[in-house]
Amino acid sequence: MPIKWKKSSRFSPDLVLNKIDNVRTVSADGGASFSGMEIEDYLPTLESLLEFPTVAEGLDKSILVWKAVAKADVSLTPDTFIKAINKQLSILLAVKDEIYVLLTEISISCLEIPRSVKINGAEIKFWKNEFPARYRGSRENLLSEHKASVAPTPSSYCKVTVTVRAKSPSSAFHKAMNALDIQRALWCLMSNSAMQITFGHSSNKPINTVRLGSRHTLHTSDGNKAIDQIWYEPNFKEASIVQLTQPKIVLKNSKHAIRRMLSCSYGELLQSSLIRYVRALDENEANTAFLRLWGALESLTTPGVANYDSLVKRCSFIYAESAYHRQVLEHLREYRNASVHAGEESNKARTHCFQLQQYYRNIFWFHIRNFDFFKSIDEANSFLDFSENKEILIRQLEMVKKALKFRSS
Repeated sequence: MPIKWKKSSRFSPDLVLNKIDNVRTVSADGGASFSGMEIEDYLPTLESLLEFPTVAEGLDKSILVWKAVAKADVSLTPDTFIKAINKQLSILLAVKDEIYVLLTEISISCLEIPRSVKINGAEIKFWKNEFPARYRGSRENLLSEHKASVAPTPSSYCKVTVTVRAKSPSSAFHKAMNALDIQRALWCLMSNSAMQITFGHSSNKPINTVRLGSRHTLHTSDGNKAIDQIWYEPNFKEASIVQLTQPKIVLKNSKHAIRRMLSCSYGELLQSSLIRYVRALDENEANTAFLRLWGALESLTTPGVANYDSLVKRCSFIYAESAYHRQVLEHLREYRNASVHAGEESNKARTHCFQLQQYYRNIFWFHIRNFDFFKSIDEANSFLDFSENKEILIRQLEMVKKALKFRSS
């Protein structure tokens, strides 16, 4: 599928393209130059108006937009830009895949987890002591050459390598981190606290138990650096090493979830929501974590729209005491609105995060257990829209049976 403009009356790409055209000069050789720095403001806006296909997942979309603007015809219109960016996408997709290896660490005991797991074509390996010897020299050189204003990762963290095939270093990093974050998310779903009671000021440490190390490096398969840069976690805080209390159950459930997502018609959506969940609860600041976690829950309960009535209804449906949980969710909804619209901060934000995590956790496992009955996420959410009242459901069943009989006659 090609890259397209998002279909919405709210978006007018021609307005942004006109702005770019005013600072753009096309040379005789087909290249382009830009006057001033305004182009740096226009490009992110332009990118947000585009709908990218699955094949572009992991690619650096900002580079695609930049090259398309530079290579488009003299007349920069929505049609000529779309033609140019799809040409750049075709060129990039024609590049041969290379093997890349991401090196990082996570805060879990390597004694209780498998030696390796595979997620979406990425092979994640966990090392008990040190990284493989062929990577150590280039990693140490990269870390010494590129100083980051973060503390080094404690030696007690588990060493991790993630091997992927990709067309560029940036794409490889994106693919590797997504795979690792899916695995982290599943472990966090089963090991994060259900609630923590604090006295006085709330803790400003992330809620996630399984957290990333402070710095990440990317290498070729022979051990050399793949790119002369490092990635780092600007808000890194040391985490305690997780000792899984029931490792056999946790590992069995995470393996089951990964396998189920692969066969689910909306598995990509489930994986995307997991990544949003784990990255939300990596946040140090609880208000920020809450808003990002709300977005992860929205992605499953009201994908594509911000319908809070539906979110509350669908989350509460899976509980026996649905009326009570609807009240809790309405309370969280009120906090979410106050936080967004008035910039209100609450010293109870961390508690709200734990409450919201409970609903995300149960909705996610609902889909893992039941997705094979539903044809799509929309159908699953339609099921969650049913009434909790037994008498109403029985009457609806009678109506459906009558409708079937009526149509068949």
